[in-house]
Amino acid sequence: MRLMIDTNIFLDVLTQREPFYEHSKAVLSLCEDKKVHGFLSVSSVTDIFYLIHRQLHSVDLAYQALGAVLDIAKVLTVTNEDVLNAFITRASDFKDCLLATCAKSNKCDAIVTRNKKDFLTFGITLLSPEELLELFPADENS
Repeated sequence: MRLMIDTNIFLDVLTQREPFYEHSKAVLSLCEDKKVHGFLSVSSVTDIFYLIHRQLHSVDLAYQALGAVLDIAKVLTVTNEDVLNAFITRASDFKDCLLATCAKSNKCDAIVTRNKKDFLTFGITLLSPEELLELFPADENS
């Protein structure tokens, strides 16, 4: 399963944001364990670095956090065609539209996000962290 992971999932884990931390961490664990293929967009990479740097006031810690993210998920290519398709769509949130366009052009099966309403009009399957986790029941021995 190829999944575009929305920025908020990574930030939930990096900042231990409650009440979302546990489910978001479990999503990223699925990626780490290679049960799913996790991806993120270039704009997510820059957003994560900026927001972590702003919160922690440390370039080194921001790079460490980004390194952890890049160990878990791969960055998908955003093409000129992706940008133009998102531009033509004229969505109220260009960044979300570009993320969805990138996910579709890279043949992702779904976007995992806590903000499904932001992606409803882009024609791609959306999963909340909880919905994704329901597809992968925990081991009975855990």
